[in-house]
Formats: sequence, structure tokens, C-alpha cells
Amino acid sequence: MAEDSRKVTIEKSEIEANLFTAKCQITMTLVMLFTLILNILDIFIIEDSLMYKAFFGSLLCMILACIVVKFYNTSPITKYIILFIMVALVTIVGVFLTYHLIIISALPILCSAQYKNKRFIYYSYGITVISTFLIVMLGYFYGLCDANMYALTNTIGSEYVESGTGKLLFDKVNENPWGTLPLYYAFPRCLVLYCTIPMIKHISTVIAEDALRERKLKKLSETDNMTRLYNRNKYDSMLEKYYPDVESIGVVFWDVNGLKKVNDTMGHEYGDILISNIATVVSEYMGDDCRAYRIGGDEFVVIFEDATEDVLKEYIDKCQNAIKIRNNASKVRLSAACGYALGAGKDIVRIVSKADANMYENKQKQKQQ
Repeated sequence: MAEDSRKVTIEKSEIEANLFTAKCQITMTLVMLFTLILNILDIFIIEDSLMYKAFFGSLLCMILACIVVKFYNTSPITKYIILFIMVALVTIVGVFLTYHLIIISALPILCSAQYKNKRFIYYSYGITVISTFLIVMLGYFYGLCDANMYALTNTIGSEYVESGTGKLLFDKVNENPWGTLPLYYAFPRCLVLYCTIPMIKHISTVIAEDALRERKLKKLSETDNMTRLYNRNKYDSMLEKYYPDVESIGVVFWDVNGLKKVNDTMGHEYGDILISNIATVVSEYMGDDCRAYRIGGDEFVVIFEDATEDVLKEYIDKCQNAIKIRNNASKVRLSAACGYALGAGKDIVRIVSKADANMYENKQKQKQQ
């Protein structure tokens, strides 16, 4: 059960991370749209065809990302697809705008931290390395002219300016771009990106540890220490915020018999054993969509969603039979009274009160017997 709960939590975390990654791509596309508008207004001076290619390429990637998240967000491979699309967006924009978008290559790696998976971080780095080489090589031939890649300068700018005329002086143009660009541009950028990996891994670990710590604290705040059932705080919260929206509710109210007598004659240690054993029984035969709460020292409430009277009766019979069986081998005689009630979730408080009243009638009958 704990493993299933952890799996559900991980899936929920990945779904939220996929949504956030898609939102990042939407934001990047909106920034590209804003840049395009500035370029149309001649505030920027990028050649129009390059700007249009960058924008519509990013727009296409954003649409694909939204489609994937909309229809396939629960698939475990979605995170790989959505990040690949993000890298594709970065590559397209980087190719056409070259040196303007150098820092954008780090965004996919930053996004990978939220998935809390170190292998996924390396996957992100791997496809980003490929993207970096594509940006450098395709940008050289088809993107915004980066004069430094053409001239392969290696010292300060004033060394390449004629003192009298102010003209730029270059001895020659890059004669071997397929050799120099990977070595002098793509490879150094990949090394710089790799320097971010330890930081990203640390951030990912911190996120995972914080999430785990938060889940543990939440569980402690909602759980009764002795019985491991939900406590009164969780019960009150569910009655206020959850059950009123459930269409139909079934409530079984349990009250332990003889707890005071056991505490007085045998000691509180045996009283705790009595409570723990009854708690084990009432939680052992619960079905799906059912929760058990310890709401007092010797009182338990089990709430079923969409249950019928037959389901509640079958559950109670199983619990009573289990109590009889346990009494054959227990030093402390187990006994509990119970009552049940059914109704609409919006009447949850009234249903619990009715189940409590029925439990009290059952307790009186047991005393008479």
C-alpha cells in the first residue's frame, strides 16, 4: 500500500512538472512574439526572415508541447517527449538568432531538476549537447551573422580596428568552420553547461527531500500515533471539506467496550493493547474508497463512499467475527459496540450522529445481554 501511494505521488509530481515545462515553452514563445513586434517596429534590427523563422518555429514547438500535455500527460514517457520538444524549441531559436540566445541552452537542464530524477538530468544534458552543436553549426550557415565566428578573433576589439579610419581589419575569414566551430564554440559551451549539472542535481535532491519531508509531516499531523489510523484533525477536515461533496456516504461508528475496566484492573498498557487490537480489526476489512478515523480515546468512525446497507452489514459481520477469533488468543477480551447509517454526503454530520445513536443502542443491548 505504501509503495502504491509513493507511485501515485511520483506520477502526480511528474504530471505537474510536465505542465510547468509546457508553461515555460508558452512563456518563451510569448517572449519571441514580443521580440518580433519590437523588430517590426524597428526597435530591434534583426533581419525579418530570421525573426519570423525563429518565432514560428517556437510557436510550432509550443503547440506540440501543449498537445502532448493535454492528451498524454499521464504517460511515463511524456516527460522525455516534452523536454525533447523544449530542446527543439531552444535549437530552432538558437540557430536563427545565434549569439542573442546563448543562455537559452541552459533552460531545459534547469527544467529537468523539477523531475527529481538524476538520470533524467543527464538525458536533458545529452540532448542539450546535441542542440548546442546544431545551434553553432546551423547558426553559422543559416542564422544571424556572428562576426566573431567568421573572423576567429582571439584578442581585444581595438586590435582589429584601423586607428585612422576606424575600419575593421581581419586577415582572413574562417577557412574551416566544420573544424573550428565545434572545437572553439560548441565544445566550450557544452563544458560550461556541464558545470551546471552538480548544481541541478543538488537542487533536484533538495526538492525531493523537501517533498518527502513535507509528506511525512503531513502524515504525522493526520495520523494517530497508537493505531496508525487517521486522527481527529483529519476527520474534522474531511467532514468540512471533502465528504459534503460526495454523493452518498455510509458511516460505521465503533465504541470499545470495557476500556475503563481494563485500565483500572490491568493497567493502561493493556488498555492500549485493547484499543490497538480493535483499531486493527475495524481497518482490516475496509473496502475501496473507505477511511477509518480514531476520533476519541475509544471511538472509531469508518466512512464509506457510495456504500450500500448490504456492504456495511457485511463489513460489520466480518469485524465482529474477527473480534471473536482474536479473543481465543488474547489476554485482553476484545469487545466493541457499533452502529451504522447511510445518506447523502451533504448530510455527513447528521449521518455520523445517527450512526453514533445506533451504536449507543447496540451498546445498551450488549450490556443487557
